[in-house]
Amino acid sequence: MDREEKKKFVEKIQRQLVNGDLLVVLHQKGLTVAEVTDLRAQMRAEGASYLVSKNTLARLAVKDTAFSGVTDFLEGPTALAFSPSPVSMAKVLFNYAKTQGGKLAIVGGSYEGRTLSCAELEMLSRLPSMEALRAKIIAVIQTPMQRVAAILQAPAEQLARVMNAYAQKT
Repeated sequence: MDREEKKKFVEKIQRQLVNGDLLVVLHQKGLTVAEVTDLRAQMRAEGASYLVSKNTLARLAVKDTAFSGVTDFLEGPTALAFSPSPVSMAKVLFNYAKTQGGKLAIVGGSYEGRTLSCAELEMLSRLPSMEALRAKIIAVIQTPMQRVAAILQAPAEQLARVMNAYAQKT
């Protein structure tokens, strides 16, 4: 890579950082091209991206940004994952890492200026998706209304049963 290509690559990483809230540093050892392509497809489906990077270029890209805390993680064969949707990307990465048997290791990351350990990222991956959270909120809001409707409806049902029993008696 010549100097101009390196400069363009650093700018590419910086563009990804501007568009994403979460940056995850990964170590990949022994992933095949097909496996990396599969991971990238899964990441793209969630609106995230995956990029293999040289550590020196990654350090230059995160320098003086909210993601500068990840420089300690930039050692060895490094890949970077970027996403505006932190929960969905964390889920994809942890699920994929489980299936690869040690070929992909999640080292750490940064979210909104805060450096995250692997354990914190794993907790993030266990959170429900935004759609699931919305469904739970709607269920919580609807449940009291359903109970009120059932309580209000009960006397009318009881009256109808009494009237029906009286009508059948005569």
